[in-house]
Amino acid sequence: MASNNKTECTMPGTCVWGAGRVALVTGGARRVGRLITLALHRHHYNVIIHCCSSKLLALELAAELNSCRQDSAHVITGDLSQNVGETTRRMVTEAEQKWGRLDLLVNSAADYFITPLPAATEHDWDKLMNINAKAPYFLTQAAAPHLQKVRGNIVNVADILAERPTSTLNIYCTTKATLIMITKSLAIELGPEVRVNYVSPGAAQWPPTVNDNFKKEWLSRTPLDQAGTGEEVADAVVFLASPSASYITGSGINVCGGRSIVH
Repeated sequence: MASNNKTECTMPGTCVWGAGRVALVTGGARRVGRLITLALHRHHYNVIIHCCSSKLLALELAAELNSCRQDSAHVITGDLSQNVGETTRRMVTEAEQKWGRLDLLVNSAADYFITPLPAATEHDWDKLMNINAKAPYFLTQAAAPHLQKVRGNIVNVADILAERPTSTLNIYCTTKATLIMITKSLAIELGPEVRVNYVSPGAAQWPPTVNDNFKKEWLSRTPLDQAGTGEEVADAVVFLASPSASYITGSGINVCGGRSIVH
């Protein structure tokens, strides 16, 4: 379903619980990541927009946000498919140094492609696992000391396919299931200072490669019988980062129209 990606400036004095806080959003320039960046900015977060191949889009988004609120958005780059430990440490250092703190890490960056078992390769496995699971883990490792200082948050963007897998996306589904377990185990280790949660989208924003037959079949097993929006995923992320979720950790919100309860 198409999303409205237009930047909205927040009127002074509204939605200011995020004022003074800093969020790092990986994959924050495109698709759901962009919408998460916009939603956090509307709640007065300063946002660090991470990108890899979408630097031009990231710079354009940062310029739009800075025109709404001066010096409130900044871009960092990093390829999360390789040299993961070194890249994630450098990214967190750059993010924290921009405004001298880090309050929220949103692991939104992901890759997605089919891997039928007979054709799957080690390269496929390594690329998907690195971006979708290894990078969030080591970003958390690097960010934890900064988040602990401010009793911050981590929100991971998983996928309902971690619970309801499809065969040709078997590696992708495995990486997202891994991300959910990373969330739960690190919520134990990092509590009580840092809360760690996840959001699992369903048909919230179709990838461009998804065909109409897949969409029709997926929605036929979705109780609400419609696709959702990326904005609804972003709103769930904002909620988990907010004071309203102060007693929630190690948990997830399925933004999937009920798809998780249908076999």
